[in-house]
Formats: sequence, structure tokens, C-alpha cells
Amino acid sequence: MAAESHDLNPYATPATVSDTPLVDGAPVRNLGVRRLVVLQAIVIVVSLVAEAYEHETIIGSGAIFSMVGLAIVVTAFRKRDHAAVMFGGSAIVFASFIVFLINFNAWTPAQGNYPITILSLTYAAFALPASVSLALKRRQSEDSDRLHSGVDRGSEGLAESHYADR
Repeated sequence: MAAESHDLNPYATPATVSDTPLVDGAPVRNLGVRRLVVLQAIVIVVSLVAEAYEHETIIGSGAIFSMVGLAIVVTAFRKRDHAAVMFGGSAIVFASFIVFLINFNAWTPAQGNYPITILSLTYAAFALPASVSLALKRRQSEDSDRLHSGVDRGSEGLAESHYADR
């Protein structure tokens, strides 16, 4: 009994061992983020085409643009993908900026047509290459994650399952 009392220190920090680590070292699949980034690029292109045809379509396309950006932010934040969070956040900030400009300057559709078109083209000039870069980076990281995690084992996986049966 006396030996046990020396091992127990009431002032020591608790020494609990958790079964689950605080930060999981397993590779994170960004398939959802990649698909949303590609969807955002499609929304940008379709919005530009629709805006060139009829300016008032920015009401609907701006809302869709913001919702896809929000979905990117939420998904990327959960996966700790800071570049994608910034990309999705830029969509929300850009759409909010356009709404602010329209209301602050009290633009009619005819008055806002030219400045909004120029701003939209400028945003697209930066956002489309960024979306391609993010989508390709995600694809490469998924391929390397699949290779390193053993998901795509090929004959090695067959050999291991053969020995596991014995």
C-alpha cells in the first residue's frame, strides 16, 4: 500500500491516453472541394455569358455564385484547406461588393452595366486560373494520397489478402 501512495501524485496533470488522436494523420480527400471549385468555375463562365446577354441576370447568378462560394468555404474549412476557403470566400466578398456598389451608387441596370461587367471580367480573370490551379492541385493530391494510403494497392493488396486467409 505504501508503494502505491508514492506513485500517485495529486498535483500531476492527468495522464489519459486517448484512442483517437487530436489531429488525424490520415490523408484528407478533397473530392468534394474539387467538385465545388469546378462548379464555381462553371458558374463564373455561365454568369459572364448570361450577364453579357442580359445584365439583369446578375440577380440570380450572384445568388448562385454566393451559395457555391459558401459551400466551398464550409467544405474546405472542414478539410483544413485554406486556399480553397479563400477562393470560396472571394466569391462571397465579390458578390457582396457588387450589391454594395449598386445600392451605394443607386445604379439603375443601365448605369451599372458597364462597371459591373468590367469588375466581373476582372474577377473572372483571376478566379478562373485560380480554380484551375485548385482543381488540378486537388486531383494530384488525391492521386498521391491514394497511392500512399494503399487504397490503390494492385497486386500488393492481393498478396496481403492471400496471406491473411492462411
